[in-house]
Amino acid sequence: MKSTALPRAMLAASTLVFLFACGGSSSSTTAAPPIAPTGPLLTTAPTAQAGYIGDRVTYRVVAQGSGHAYQWLRNGSVLSGATTDSYVLPVQAADDQARYSVRVTASTGGITTSPEALLDVLYADPAVVAGHDHTLAITTKGKVYAWGVGGNGQLGLGDYQARMVPTAVTLPGPAVQVAAGWGHSLALLADGRVFAWGNNLNGQLGDGTTTMRNTPAAVPGLTGATFITCGYNHNLVAKADQSIWMWGYNSHGQLAQGDKVNRLSPVSIPAAANQIADVALGELHTLILLTTNELYGCGDNGYGQLGLPTSSGEHLTLTGLVGGVKAVRAFSLYSVSLGTDGVPYGTGENVYGPLGDGSTTTRYAWVPMDSGGLPAGTTLKDVVPGQYHTLFLGTQGSVASVGYNWYGQLGLGTATTTSYTSSQGITGLNALLVSAGSQSSYALLPDLTVKAWGYNSNGRLGDGTATDRPAPTTVPGLFLGPISTGVPVAGPRVQAVGLAQRQTPLF
Repeated sequence: MKSTALPRAMLAASTLVFLFACGGSSSSTTAAPPIAPTGPLLTTAPTAQAGYIGDRVTYRVVAQGSGHAYQWLRNGSVLSGATTDSYVLPVQAADDQARYSVRVTASTGGITTSPEALLDVLYADPAVVAGHDHTLAITTKGKVYAWGVGGNGQLGLGDYQARMVPTAVTLPGPAVQVAAGWGHSLALLADGRVFAWGNNLNGQLGDGTTTMRNTPAAVPGLTGATFITCGYNHNLVAKADQSIWMWGYNSHGQLAQGDKVNRLSPVSIPAAANQIADVALGELHTLILLTTNELYGCGDNGYGQLGLPTSSGEHLTLTGLVGGVKAVRAFSLYSVSLGTDGVPYGTGENVYGPLGDGSTTTRYAWVPMDSGGLPAGTTLKDVVPGQYHTLFLGTQGSVASVGYNWYGQLGLGTATTTSYTSSQGITGLNALLVSAGSQSSYALLPDLTVKAWGYNSNGRLGDGTATDRPAPTTVPGLFLGPISTGVPVAGPRVQAVGLAQRQTPLF
């Protein structure tokens, strides 16, 4: 039978005719939506900011043209009253990592919203702090790292093993300061609590026991702290109420209690924080510098570390030592100071020449030290003692050293049996601060990286090896600044110990 179906081409044609006939397609068109006004061009967008709690940071925007309206946003939400081309923000902890942007509206109605800019809240002055054979570092964000010998739990990492690279210490909040002793460590948190860990044979953890601990724990009852430091086995804390507290080893009266009994918990001493300009704790002695530039001390003087005559063996209470002192430091069995005359002085054990007075004679009085290894015309910023060597830091960042150099701890490029009794410059080193341990040395650089040199057994230098380094060597991967998102690098700043001003990295 012959098919009656239309050919496919004819079917398509007839369908098209039908659609036109029925109005299935119209010759009318829909109007295009109006073009939105163009927003102002931002010639300067807000940039990331960093600041310590209590500081004020400013976000700014610059847009082409005039007559614009501004609205600042925090994490995308409108900030009430923030309606100018800049936004000033008092830094507080709750704003850490908050993102700020601004919406700029032109008089013609065009809107441009800037990219978001981060706020990085900082907590601590960046610092590297050497103990006897372990080292602590603290970042501007208050994160703490530890490395080196760990046999007493002094690294706070939950075991008694050494670490050859900087390893993060777990704390319940950001820290603002750290201190390292012979076999124990301290951290001051932003909330005013003090945490301690490591050797506790003499009560240096302040918890009322002599039990060693390999993880950080709060010192019971100690709150409102504003400053910490420690010697080999004893500690000192200043509190916001201006009281001063000490605890730990007291074999020679170094706790200023009038006796030689160890203290397993903090005890107060008769001094007020707002009267103190500087403090330093050595192996068996304590030095306290008043804002009047008068230096007091207590504890052992068997090696002359208090700068008193040889007949003065030990002092169980704070005793006047000398005037005209601007800053003071101590390590092991000797002490150094910076005089108000700009001259460094030293006293105590000098068998390898760390006093830098041209001799290896132990001194029972303060003698001038040679800092001539610094470039001519340099102003001395700090004097930092180690076990048997001393570092000198100039205001422009130059560094010199004196004393024992068996492991290259003087940073001169070679390790020798020679003990230098006059200071030698360290070539090419530019530092914000320096620190010295038993036979090792450290420097924080302006870019907030760290260099280390000297003895490297058990990874004391943090470079992943046990190879001694006679010249400053970068500690790989250790950066003590804020996060790298364009936030300006922050250097050490002036803080208060009670009401007395000092720079915390210089302890």
